[in-house]
Amino acid sequence: MRSDIRALIVSIVLFGLWGTVLTFPFRLVSDLVTKTSEAIVGKLSLPAIAFAVFVLIIVMGISCLALFLGKKEISEYYAMVFSILACVIYCIDIIQTRSFSINALFVALTVGGTMILVLFHKTEWTRFIADCFVFALPVEMFYECVMNPLYRLIKADIYALKPFIVVPQNSVFSDVGDLLHIPLVVWGGFFFILTLLPVMYLAGGRKEGKIRR
Repeated sequence: MRSDIRALIVSIVLFGLWGTVLTFPFRLVSDLVTKTSEAIVGKLSLPAIAFAVFVLIIVMGISCLALFLGKKEISEYYAMVFSILACVIYCIDIIQTRSFSINALFVALTVGGTMILVLFHKTEWTRFIADCFVFALPVEMFYECVMNPLYRLIKADIYALKPFIVVPQNSVFSDVGDLLHIPLVVWGGFFFILTLLPVMYLAGGRKEGKIRR
């Protein structure tokens, strides 16, 4: 399957199931990247709009880096690395919160399933899993940059489509407001599309290694 078609399918599925346990392992990694980016940029004491844009650039930049590195033969093992990372993040969370939930099952299934696919060289399937981790970053940014401002604009219930589509209460653009009397959704959408372009380019231009049967 062409890499751009796979990326589109993965992104749509992630968006539609974002609030469910099915996407929990992928959200673990995207949340870590987003929160780390916010913490780093937050130390610079920037204006709200600059803070939001810098966080967006870092997160989408990491997506671009992951897509670029994924062109290599290591793409088959990409999913394994991300799965183990998700497992480590969740284990740390369990230790800190001392709480255990059904989410653990899906993290374990993701790691176990990925290991089996890698061992049996099911490269096409492992690429799907790897893309789920990579494109969870743009999907999360779409929720923060577009969905949150849109829901605020139309005063919609963020839990109306729960558990499938759950819009965050706050986003990186929350403090920007209607800057220059321009709706927040316009600011968020503009910068999201701007940073999405290189992601789309790299997603469609991947010439990955041959699939081993």
